[in-house]
Amino acid sequence: MAEYEDDVLLPRFFKVFLSETASKSFGIPLSFMEHLADPLPNTAKLQGTGGKDWTVSMTKIRDGAYFTDGWSKFAQDHELVEGEFLTFVYDGNRTFEVSVFGRLGCKETRAEAETIELLGSSSDSEEDEEEPSTDVDYDIRLGQNEEISQSIYPFEEEETESDAAAVFEGNVDIAALTNPHFPTTLKNRIYELLIPANIVKENSLEFGESVKYIDEEGTLVGLRGKWADNRVCFKGWDRICRRNRLKKHQDTVECELLHDRNKMVHSIRVHVMRGTA
Repeated sequence: MAEYEDDVLLPRFFKVFLSETASKSFGIPLSFMEHLADPLPNTAKLQGTGGKDWTVSMTKIRDGAYFTDGWSKFAQDHELVEGEFLTFVYDGNRTFEVSVFGRLGCKETRAEAETIELLGSSSDSEEDEEEPSTDVDYDIRLGQNEEISQSIYPFEEEETESDAAAVFEGNVDIAALTNPHFPTTLKNRIYELLIPANIVKENSLEFGESVKYIDEEGTLVGLRGKWADNRVCFKGWDRICRRNRLKKHQDTVECELLHDRNKMVHSIRVHVMRGTA
């Protein structure tokens, strides 16, 4: 049930595949543009239900956005034919989960990844999650009104290990970030992430009842907490601290606030900068 509720929070669109117009490129509906970053990212990742990823270019043409380079490979691998139905679920960070529905209306799994690769990936993630932290005694028990849901989005195969690390850990250029952002460290109150009031005010930001944390491991949903003075905070931050093994008085986290064109924050991208003892 939690996974379903997590999924509902994400923006999505659907289109019918027409080979005449969508064999080489694929247009994103104009009504969906408000959910995309401005300026538009150079690339996006399409995640198929078979467990594989495809990197595609994103190109702005007039007022619209298109999947271009790499789209034809995705369409070919999924053996798309005229009249099939596609749904795209966007995670706010360049990744679209794509589902294919055949002409009879049934969801189909195509372009499946090899089983041995999936088993190896799952085993690795489980070992990382279960490894205890030696720096802080983390308590990840959730209250009755708290709900955290997790889905993993691994980096695409084309990215090198150093590329992936540069995105989230250690080498981020803070001055180059175009979205609102603020630093934080591991504090005694680790269960909630407090958004500084000056950041909210200066950028005219709006917040809903939840946000999606995005780090190197994937994504987590944090529900909005309640403070007497109406400050903005989100629960589930302890899970981010734990799985990134943050060290007190050493590591710093730069929190980048991803929002749509209406200034509604939907995700918090986590950049970890390791310190020295």
